[in-house]
Amino acid sequence: MSEKLPISAHILTFNSAATVERALKSAQNCAEIIVVDGGSTDGTFDIAKKYGATVLPQGPKDSQGKRIEDFSAVRNIALLASTQPWVLALDSDEYLSQELQHELSKAASSTPAAYYVPRKYVLGDGRVVDHATTYPNERLYFFHRDAVKEWVKPVHERPQIREGIPVKRLKGASLAPLGTLEEYKEKNLRYLQIEVKKSAGKGWGNWILHRVLHTLRSRLIALVRLALIWLLPRRGVRLPLRQELLRFWYGWKLIVATCPLCVQRGNN
Repeated sequence: MSEKLPISAHILTFNSAATVERALKSAQNCAEIIVVDGGSTDGTFDIAKKYGATVLPQGPKDSQGKRIEDFSAVRNIALLASTQPWVLALDSDEYLSQELQHELSKAASSTPAAYYVPRKYVLGDGRVVDHATTYPNERLYFFHRDAVKEWVKPVHERPQIREGIPVKRLKGASLAPLGTLEEYKEKNLRYLQIEVKKSAGKGWGNWILHRVLHTLRSRLIALVRLALIWLLPRRGVRLPLRQELLRFWYGWKLIVATCPLCVQRGNN
């Protein structure tokens, strides 16, 4: 048996039994796996233990059984508990590609750095999506423990990189099987609730600058990319159009829900 990589793989779970085993299998070369669980009742805990993971609660007992409202706070629980010099964040509904596993083994023997990890979608028939408007869909999900201070932002979280630390990119991707449209909507509506709480009391200027203009700009760029993907001949698999259009649906919901008037009404 080959020596384990000096990596602590972190996985956040909540009733994730349907997907987490695949994630755990792909991370078996890591010396440590930490699962931070939100009080699962579907067998997630038993699956995590089966693969030798350390299971930690996402917070106090009264927070268990509830959806995460601050992803950074939960990720920092795993960060503080890590015993390995390198950290890999892995979502419970994705798994490591062979290419990514090979790159991690090389990067883990290098000097401290932080790495962007691309994420690719997988269709129900097993085909990996080559073209999507969100690509390269990179996240700072692999880093040396000394390279970061902590995770920040309650949603769309990211590690805060220390000054002078090099930031690099990996080519190998984590792979995420596509769920149903209903599952996508449900997940994004949870994110939307967190964004609404973040927006409370920030006023019209913040809403116009950080919600309206930023969201419209990102969706305009996505629209151009979408046209190029579907109108120009290209090899490979494209993300289904119905999945692409849901991004525009979420952008509109985000603008409306975080409007100061809507936030104020929701708090009354």
